[in-house]
Amino acid sequence: MKETVCCFFGHRDTSDDIKDKLRQEIRSLILNENARKFYVGNQGHFDYMVLTVLREIKNEFPNIDYAVVLAYMPDRPAGEYSYFTPEESLFPDGLEKVPRKFAILWRNDWMFGKADIVICYVNHYFGGAGRMIEKAQKRKKRIINLA
Repeated sequence: MKETVCCFFGHRDTSDDIKDKLRQEIRSLILNENARKFYVGNQGHFDYMVLTVLREIKNEFPNIDYAVVLAYMPDRPAGEYSYFTPEESLFPDGLEKVPRKFAILWRNDWMFGKADIVICYVNHYFGGAGRMIEKAQKRKKRIINLA
C-alpha cells in the first residue's frame, strides 16, 4: 500500500475545541489509509495544536514522521524555539532564494505539493487558510475540513 502524506492548514486563531476531532482524524488516516508523513507550518495556534497532537500520536505510532516546515530560518539559537525543536523542523531546499514576503506562500505550496490529503480547519474563505483550501479544490486534493 502506498504511503500517504498529509499536510495541515487552518486559521491561526483556531480553538482547542477541535483537538479531539483532529486526533481522531489523524489516527484514522494512519490506521486506514497508511498515512505516514505529516507536514505542518508554524504560523498560529492551529499549527501548534497539530504539532502537539502529532507528538502524542508518535508515541502510539512510532513509524510516522512529521515536520514543522519553516518559511523562514529561525533568528534564535537552537534550543530557544517557541514550541518546536530543531529536530522537528524542516527548511525546504530552494526557499532561501525566495523573497521574504513570498516565503509563507512558497512554503505552503511546497507542503501542498507533497501531500495526498489536506487536513484543515477553515470556517471562512478569506485569508491564507481559505486560499489554500481553494487551491486544494482546484488541484483535486482530498480535503478533510474539521470545521
